[in-house]
Amino acid sequence: MKIRLERERLYCLGLALFLVGQLLGHTLLPVPLYGRYFLIYLGIFISIFSFIIDFRELYYAVNRLTLEKIEVIIFIIILTIVSIISYKHNYSYALIVNIIFILSAYHIRFEKILKTFFVVACSVLLIMLLAYILGLVGDGQVLQGRKTFGYRMPTDLVQLIVYITLSKIYLNLMKGRNNTSLYLLIFVIAIITLVESSSRLGSLTLLLLIPYTIFLKRKIFKSDFQISKFTQSILKNLFFIGALLSYLVTELFIRYPNNSVLEFINQITSARLTNNRMGIEFFGYSICGQDIYTNISSFFKGWFYIDNSFYVFLLSYGLALLVLVGIAYRYVVNKCLKIHEYIIPFILLVIVLDSLIDQHFYSLEYNIFLLLPFSTLITYTNEEGLK
Repeated sequence: MKIRLERERLYCLGLALFLVGQLLGHTLLPVPLYGRYFLIYLGIFISIFSFIIDFRELYYAVNRLTLEKIEVIIFIIILTIVSIISYKHNYSYALIVNIIFILSAYHIRFEKILKTFFVVACSVLLIMLLAYILGLVGDGQVLQGRKTFGYRMPTDLVQLIVYITLSKIYLNLMKGRNNTSLYLLIFVIAIITLVESSSRLGSLTLLLLIPYTIFLKRKIFKSDFQISKFTQSILKNLFFIGALLSYLVTELFIRYPNNSVLEFINQITSARLTNNRMGIEFFGYSICGQDIYTNISSFFKGWFYIDNSFYVFLLSYGLALLVLVGIAYRYVVNKCLKIHEYIIPFILLVIVLDSLIDQHFYSLEYNIFLLLPFSTLITYTNEEGLK
């Protein structure tokens, strides 16, 4: 038990250092590049060390292999190989880092992971906002007077707040805390970011989280709460449903460019469908990944950025990785439903829907819920973990 606690502290320390280094890179705080890289690589090293320090745990796991665990190990090997191949094509080190932190989160309490993320992310935001108020940093890439409050992009700032809010919602629901003050804070932040940063989609997500959280608290904690098999199937396959929906809407937009409904969707989503179409025309779909942003700069100088997480996979990370991540997503939700952990699946539902208009699903410094597969969940009904 002592070794496990020390391992957990080490892992959370490594995760915290990594998150600090990554999140600072999204701000305008004058932090030296090599300083950030030092924090990132030190965090990765500590997380790996925390994984191998408990030899007894690893020995126990290997010597009690079941068919299900063998299948998981095979899947991990395939996922690791595909991630490396995708990295070779895409050059995004996040593809490798995600695997390292996901695997080294084995038997780490997810509650501790979320608390680490919440404290680090809030601390970086508060320091950045203080520097902004004092005039030490200004606004980042601003269009039409949109404020970023010291962040590089206003939409990225609001999306980070969305993930911070989701982590706090989970922690509050698990502890049975009163959410009234949280609802008020969410409402104020949503209005401020909507007015000052014009982050319509992110701010709307924050506002919708208020009634959604109230619904979850009233429904999930009822003793007779049950989820139909159809709803369970939807929750398990929601990642693939989101990917399919993104593909169909984009393909319809390409085939019917003058359709008023599709053009309205494109307009309210800040030309996301246009960017998807451009990405397909410039590069085409990818099986193993490709470096679209470096290559596009040589022949296109205008605004181009994929803001749909599923198209980040389809165009940049590769279809193979999308399928494997979807399988892992299904694995996590299925495990949660088996132990009657219903909060996580419904939070993941929000993340998938948000990913239709946001590109941070596979960014660990945003989506901390990527660390769910092998971490341990303590539910409100039992203490069985995800293994």
